[in-house]
Amino acid sequence: MTRQPDIPPADWSPRAKNGGLRVDNGSVDDVVAQLLDLRGISAPELDRFFSPSLDDLHDPYAMRDMEKAVDRIMRAQREGECIMAYGDYDVDGATSVSLIWDFLHNNGFDVVPYIPDRYNEGYGLSTQGIQTAVESHCGIIITLDCGIRAVDRVAEAKARGIDVIICDHHLPGEQLPDAHSILNPKHPECTYPFKELSGCGVGFKLTQALTERIGLSPLSAYDGLDLVALSIASDLVIVTDENRILLHHGLRAIARNSRPGIRALLQVVQCSPDFLTVRDIISRVSPRINAAGRMARATEAVELLTEKNEKRANELALNLDRLNQVRRSYDEQVTRDAIEQLSERDEFKHVNIVWGENWHRGVIGIVATRLIEHRYRPSVVISDDDGVMVGSARSTPGLDIHDLIKDCSEHLDQYGGHAMAAGITVKPGQAAAFAQALDKAVGAQLATISKREPRYFDLEIDLAHCTPELLSGLQKFEPFGPGSPAPVFLSRDVQLAMAPKRVGKDGRHLRVAMKTPAARHTLTMVGFGLGNRAEVLAAAGKLDVVFKVETECYRGVLQPRLTLLDFWTERH
Repeated sequence: MTRQPDIPPADWSPRAKNGGLRVDNGSVDDVVAQLLDLRGISAPELDRFFSPSLDDLHDPYAMRDMEKAVDRIMRAQREGECIMAYGDYDVDGATSVSLIWDFLHNNGFDVVPYIPDRYNEGYGLSTQGIQTAVESHCGIIITLDCGIRAVDRVAEAKARGIDVIICDHHLPGEQLPDAHSILNPKHPECTYPFKELSGCGVGFKLTQALTERIGLSPLSAYDGLDLVALSIASDLVIVTDENRILLHHGLRAIARNSRPGIRALLQVVQCSPDFLTVRDIISRVSPRINAAGRMARATEAVELLTEKNEKRANELALNLDRLNQVRRSYDEQVTRDAIEQLSERDEFKHVNIVWGENWHRGVIGIVATRLIEHRYRPSVVISDDDGVMVGSARSTPGLDIHDLIKDCSEHLDQYGGHAMAAGITVKPGQAAAFAQALDKAVGAQLATISKREPRYFDLEIDLAHCTPELLSGLQKFEPFGPGSPAPVFLSRDVQLAMAPKRVGKDGRHLRVAMKTPAARHTLTMVGFGLGNRAEVLAAAGKLDVVFKVETECYRGVLQPRLTLLDFWTERH
């Protein structure tokens, strides 16, 4: 097949090691069986996969220091000590603080929530937070979704008579904090069998252990599963093992009887709690929770997630929606400025790196992600706030941006993060030097790896076999997420049923109706970010298309959602 010169070669490979698999009859059972085989799920594991059980959750006391942490918290209750629940300002942190505050408060503990100000205190345990704990007469600070690298701040808290219990899921640094106890599956001495819990997931394991010690029904801990589900989806942790169980039951909890704050937020974003998906959480719910920390105070999100009054919850949800609208306006302006700057700058060949005066810090991470969509490279966006240069970095698969930044740290005051995202503070006057050093480091790394992440399809199938029965059968594989992706199919010799339509802001996306000669119906797909290929698609005869299948709820009706991922055409 000869490809159009203006369409990049498709870099799709079959997931099966022995080559592409094809299902010719479109049988639901055959497709499901092939997908299960590709995921390595054998017959004895089917029930656990399709109906995850809370009975299969791991023993919380298998986590290092759990008993020690529980002993200290129970002593605080006996002695009337106050506990601070201290979290990060993103969704994982806000849900973690909400979960711990809710559980402890409902069980008679004296507890105060605290999330640092993104701009005045920065990420992680802060001196100001410790001072607030002292003023609140707290004997314990429980850090949630942060703390594992807070060596100096933990020492400061300890010197002021406060025990720190760290609940985190990030990788530890070379030196561990001298905390009272550390709950982190990634601790080098922790033998907990599942390492990929979200920060809120670690907090949930603490509530499980406390439930047993207090003598409550195990169901008491399950009251927080709706919050855990939001954290798993938003933090993009892998949806396998314990996370799949927690996400499955968390989504069911939201459907059955979610807390008022989540119900109010879903109403604002017009999502049905009965059919909520991971994609809905990521695209609609998470941005509004994050907007609190980006544009105002992250504690507003905690207020919403812990509010018991329906009317007040509705007011708080509407306020987060308003903050998100403000966030979007800043986002759009900074994105325009950043792209314009990129078009004028050609000295950096391997990274997108831009900086501007007083760009809102709450959106620079989002803008960095948008720059990758604009030009596929690791991206760094830096805001110069009166000489204080704070930046956010996002990477492409295969490049550990944290390690690359570490190699250029001579130009930085501080940095932190992980393989795909990092935050930095650049030394005054060092932005250009840092950009040159990072560009050189990325270039050296790219010389040894593929520039693009491999992309795979599961099965080749005739588009005519994508019947409502088949698409309904694929719902059994949800929830989807990293490590548990939606099924991806390849269909050949597909025809357009009508001219493609550009949709979305600036026509960035495509809406396409497709069919095959044998099909009795057409299938509509949306190709996100494919709007620039509309003319090529419209002129095509036959197509090969790659698409994924999920479900969505539209006006209260559950229906399949087909997303066009890529296509290529024959020359005519």
